[in-house]
Amino acid sequence: MNIEFIEALEEMAKEKGIPREDLYDAIRKGLAVAYVEEHGEQDEIEVLIDVHSGDIHINGDRIELAKFGRIATKKAEETIRQEIVQRRREIIYNLYVGRVGEIISGSIHRFEGKDVWVNLGEAEAILPESERIPGERYHAGQRLRCYLVSVEETQGDPRILLSRAAPKFVEQLLRLEVPEIDEGILVIRKIAREAGRRSKVAVESLDRNVDPIGTCVGAGGARVRVVTRELSGEKIDLIRWSEDTAQLLKNGLEPASVISVVLDEKTRSAKVLVPNDELSLAIGKGGQNVRLSAKLVGYDVKVSSPEEEEEA
Repeated sequence: MNIEFIEALEEMAKEKGIPREDLYDAIRKGLAVAYVEEHGEQDEIEVLIDVHSGDIHINGDRIELAKFGRIATKKAEETIRQEIVQRRREIIYNLYVGRVGEIISGSIHRFEGKDVWVNLGEAEAILPESERIPGERYHAGQRLRCYLVSVEETQGDPRILLSRAAPKFVEQLLRLEVPEIDEGILVIRKIAREAGRRSKVAVESLDRNVDPIGTCVGAGGARVRVVTRELSGEKIDLIRWSEDTAQLLKNGLEPASVISVVLDEKTRSAKVLVPNDELSLAIGKGGQNVRLSAKLVGYDVKVSSPEEEEEA
């Protein structure tokens, strides 16, 4: 009976990825609880388990599990199960909490409404609808790369939150393709993103001999093309960083040229004047270019042309 019981628990622990020694700690705690139920409180309880024969000794007495009463047996089982669940929570949490902020890969396991559950190997993670790239379609078994947003402790397994819509996902993808970022030569200062459509990435070079834009784009656009492909065709605009808000705004509105920028720091608003024939270019399709540029600088931005100003 003892060996069958232990083997069954070993199988369960193996399925849950629990180390053998942790399993035996759980069994010892469970048996101690059962022993107290049968024999009353003890000053000290020593539980010894022979992993080969299944023999169990508690405080020197050889124990047959079958002789424990129903209540004692139930308490032992509950304690062991709780210990295993708790240890699994700790293992998963510790395994992934240190990877927050990284790109992580898994395969799609199941769907709950529009939320996607991704099998990471040791645990499941959720990619909520709000963190998906609009327009992307997924299927069971599909391999997926995501940004690991957070790992939160719960009563069950930790909640592992993924995102493909976060600006940080774009940053980490660029980091993978552009070694100069990891080397500290280039620094991504800010990202404004509309997932699945377009991102503006402000990059600075700490080496005057290294062009930040050309380096990120890569030969023939190879580097940025890999990122765009991963993001289902999302366009990546690489912007030259500037500490000067007006200059950064000008850079963000490229390829449109800018006549003037007037900033109101109190209201955090900006008025931008562009040539008459470049107004639509500056604004962008559906206002996207000016909207993302506004996000980049953190100002409300109004773009107009001399013609519009005269009419006003």
